[in-house]
Parts: sequence; structure tokens; C-alpha cells
Amino acid sequence: TLQPRKNIERLIEAFKILKKDLPTLKLVIVGKKGWLYDSIFEKVKAENLSDSIIFTGYVAEEELATLYHKALCFCLVSLYEGFGFPVLEAMREGVPVVASNTSSLPELVEKAGVLVNPEDTKDIARGIKSILIMNTRERKNLIEKGYEQVKKFTWEKAARQTIQILEEVGNVQR
Repeated sequence: TLQPRKNIERLIEAFKILKKDLPTLKLVIVGKKGWLYDSIFEKVKAENLSDSIIFTGYVAEEELATLYHKALCFCLVSLYEGFGFPVLEAMREGVPVVASNTSSLPELVEKAGVLVNPEDTKDIARGIKSILIMNTRERKNLIEKGYEQVKKFTWEKAARQTIQILEEVGNVQR
């Protein structure tokens, strides 16, 4: 969802920095309009990037795989994330990830992506560029790390841990 905590305006500023060296680069922003989204569209116009940034709106889950497969990298530079499922989805689909070094994202990404300061547009641009200029071996290595990282987060594991915590809490209260 397009909303302030997703930090899309800084992502757009970082994208503008990248466009200087990579003029054909496109930014695809997926998500329905949330709250306080107008400034995002105003930013695109103000930065004169309307021809380089594509807003898809809401995308059904089955269409997301196609977008992931065509992406050079995936960016989630949120100021805050409750969990960050899209990061795991991207890694599962073999897409290198750039994510914020805040909130839950460092735990999800670890060494399987590039962590950036979400309040520093130059750092965001640096993180994206580091993936875009990787050679084939480096890119394949990062993708493999992503596949391994995703295996750490399964619904079965989450259910087992939840049951364990509930049992521990139940035993303490007896």
C-alpha cells in the first residue's frame, strides 16, 4: 500500500540519482493507494520522472511472480515494517533484495541482500546500484543466499514456535 511509512518518496529520490548513470532504468511501484499518497505522485512530477516510474496499483498474487521475475532487484526501504513478507517473496522468486536496516527487515534479509539506511537517499541509491552492477557470479551467490534465507521462515515453524510460547506461558501461570 502506498503510504508514508513505505518511504517511497526517498526511493524516488534515490532512483533519480541512479538515472544519471543508468538513463534507461525504470522503477515499478506496486501497491494500491493508501493514506497520504498524493505527495508520492507529486514527487514523481516534480522530479520529472513520469516516463521512468510505473505505478501498477494493486497486483493480484498470481501476477506478482511475473513482476518479480522481470525485476533486476526488489526494494523495500520502509521506515517501519511489521514483518516484511514482500522481501521473502522476492527472495523466493530469485530476486536480489535491497531493504531498510531498520525494524524487522535486517532479521529477514541478514546476508541475503543489501541493507540500507532508509533515511539516506544516497545510501538507498548505493544499495540498489551495488546490485545492478554485480557480475553474474556475485548475483547468483546473492540469489542463492536468498533461497536459503527464505527456508528459515515457514508457516510450520511459526506455528510450532507459537505453540511452544503458549505452552510456556500456560505452564508459568499454573
